[in-house]
Amino acid sequence: MAMLRTDDGRFWVTVKEAAEKLQVSPSRLVKAVKEGKIDALRLSPKALLLDWQQAQFWRQRFYSERKAQRARERRKS
Repeated sequence: MAMLRTDDGRFWVTVKEAAEKLQVSPSRLVKAVKEGKIDALRLSPKALLLDWQQAQFWRQRFYSERKAQRARERRKS
């Protein structure tokens, strides 16, 4: 996974990379950004970078394993 590190020590990843690593949909991550749960940097109208540590914390704290399992089942159908 390619990460961008800023001077303040934060690591930033693309929505696609974070979604693959955290096993959630990209749209769910974008929704979390809009809800203010994950910090993001908008590089262009289509390019968005997520704070990797916040994304990991959000996945553990707010996106339960039960929700993730239901989402995986829906995708398989």
